[in-house]
Amino acid sequence: MRVQFKFNGRGLMLGLTLAGMGLLAGGAVSALQAQSSSDTIPNKDEYVFLRLGVDRDYLADERHRIIDQLEQSIPPLYEPRTPFHGFTLPPGAMRIGITGAYGHNPGDFGTDDFYSLFFDEVEVDFTTVALDFAYGFEFAGINDLVVRATLPYKIQRTEGTGHPFRIDPMVMTMNGAAEGLGDITVTIKKKWLDQGNGPVTFSTMLGAIFPTAQDDQAFNAAQTLFMGPMTVPVMAGLPGNPGIDVFGRNPGDLLHPRSAQPGNGSWGARVGFGLTRQLERSALHIGAVYDILADNDGITPGNELRYGASWTVPLLPSDRVTFDLAVTGFWKGDEQFPGTIMHPERDPATGGPMMDGGGNIMMFQTARPDFKHGNITFASPTIVLLAAPNVRLFAGPSIRLIEPEKGPSPRWSFTVGQSYTF
Repeated sequence: MRVQFKFNGRGLMLGLTLAGMGLLAGGAVSALQAQSSSDTIPNKDEYVFLRLGVDRDYLADERHRIIDQLEQSIPPLYEPRTPFHGFTLPPGAMRIGITGAYGHNPGDFGTDDFYSLFFDEVEVDFTTVALDFAYGFEFAGINDLVVRATLPYKIQRTEGTGHPFRIDPMVMTMNGAAEGLGDITVTIKKKWLDQGNGPVTFSTMLGAIFPTAQDDQAFNAAQTLFMGPMTVPVMAGLPGNPGIDVFGRNPGDLLHPRSAQPGNGSWGARVGFGLTRQLERSALHIGAVYDILADNDGITPGNELRYGASWTVPLLPSDRVTFDLAVTGFWKGDEQFPGTIMHPERDPATGGPMMDGGGNIMMFQTARPDFKHGNITFASPTIVLLAAPNVRLFAGPSIRLIEPEKGPSPRWSFTVGQSYTF
């Protein structure tokens, strides 16, 4: 019996060929048994690979082989929690995943004190659960394609008080929750460059956002406005009384802003990219996703940009647990609303409303103010457990590093999820 080895950088191919059709079965078995003993393996380079688990050189070479093979599909060992990476699923592979996140804003609505005065002591909690379906395929000679559909469910609770129009003596209560299915997104990812034939793995994304969710949920109708010891009759007759309808389409709507609704109510387009560089025992990833949202009912929901960079490294020799350290960011454009709004004139000297000679509040009308957002940056350490090569479990917090100048943002959130690939 002759044993042949071929090693071409993509893996070890062990070919067994039988020479001499006259070999007796017993003789063949004896020869195999003799060669299975580590004591009888010749000390030659081509025989080193038979010493399974004995020689550390074998372990290093075997790891390189596995990395090279998995670069052609999707390495579960080095995949980050975030979608900002270049990996794709191999053709015919399907992935089903579920992710849940909870976040909290204790009342800080930006670093600009003048703007945040409107949202004084307003707490915001959100919960999202998203189902993901992904499938790797080839089409018309184009390979390395993945189609992904995401269906989110959103809950956001808003509760607290604010100062309408930034006038100190005025206090408005805010109380409400928006809940429901979010907008469905469908994205196609294409890998253009693989680290096997280039310095990095590089992919791009193109998708659509469908306005399938509700976008007209309202604050609690019991919202009230106080002016010192007096209540809203001081401002009787104003549109939207007793509430301040800043986010509605029409006077009296009392709607949540679009960012607090289950959906944007707008068609949208999605573009993005992901880039990965695998190292010997870790991987670096960067990427971004940009959503362009159309106007709807005169409301501009504000485009959205998500981006991130991460470093993924196994923690154990068994390669069952990895650590993913990411810095992620989210930028959202200002939400703009149609129509006008009547509000008191603010006295810059006192911070209170200006009064005329008869003791009445001086009012004036302007375009509805924008609901400001901005850029938020988080640090996201995540532990990933590979229960099996095709089963991933992950959990980790996101801690706010940079707060926007104007706009709400969670101080922290916590995300858990799992995926199954088959």
